Amino acid sequence: MSESALYVLSVRNRMLDRWHALEEEYPEEMQQIKAFLKQHPTNIHVTNGKAKKLRGRLRGIYQFDVSYTDRVRYRVDKTNHRVEIVFAKGHP
Repeated sequence: MSESALYVLSVRNRMLDRWHALEEEYPEEMQQIKAFLKQHPTNIHVTNGKAKKLRGRLRGIYQFDVSYTDRVRYRVDKTNHRVEIVFAKGHP
């Protein structure tokens, strides 16, 4: 995969503290999640069930389970190769 195909991560300002808290609490898992989000954020089949595409009112948003209680929700802009983190931490 060429570098131009990599996605850029952005975290909503109101989620920055929660995102950093997850990085501190789960450093290895978050490194893997960041690598996944940068390389192929919509290919949920490579995550062994940890990622899913949400439905209903959350249509268009993906969720990655960091732990049993913590998760990351994100939107993917394929045109601009951007992943926006819209939620991070415990169950909403």
